[in-house]
Amino acid sequence: MTPRIRSILAALMLAIAATTLGAVPQQHTSRGALVTIPAGTALNVRLTQTIDVDYARPGATYHAVLVDPVMKGRVVVIPDGARVVLQATDVRQSGTFKGSDKITLTATSVSFGGRTYAIASSFVQSKGKGEGKRTAKRAAIGGGLGAAVGGIFGGGSGAAIGAVVGGTTGVVAGSHGGEHLRIPAETWFQFQLNSPLTVRR
Repeated sequence: MTPRIRSILAALMLAIAATTLGAVPQQHTSRGALVTIPAGTALNVRLTQTIDVDYARPGATYHAVLVDPVMKGRVVVIPDGARVVLQATDVRQSGTFKGSDKITLTATSVSFGGRTYAIASSFVQSKGKGEGKRTAKRAAIGGGLGAAVGGIFGGGSGAAIGAVVGGTTGVVAGSHGGEHLRIPAETWFQFQLNSPLTVRR
């Protein structure tokens, strides 16, 4: 093999090596970084549809969006506007039992950046007028045993009270709409993650 051919082969090998090394960081950047959000992180969401307890059933799902970004330090991990799915875990209609309308909700998934992540969250419980006010008062007293967290904001759904109920973080609120419970779109809720969530930024 002549010196000229050896020089050409060496130059080709260097060019191939440089191309391979340069592609690695580019691939890593396009994939994004994995970030773990700790349990207890608050998710402030806004309903994008009305929930009418007369038509609700356990297992029914409802749509909401994140109204505040989830941050880790100064980095946005989940952007505001991310889609959030809520699920009814318990529904009580005043016509089927003694008491006021009641619905319990939890957040089950969050979607952004073309990906959907399953989540486990605290619950939010909303009650119709009547028993709701008394229950809210009891929840406020029980909340003294732990830090008050979360709530329901705006939307005419009543005062928000954070409490620790049965070992699970949740809230109870009275409705101003009479015995029939109808939660309008634009109502705000706050949930908390029950377990860490790993997402890709």
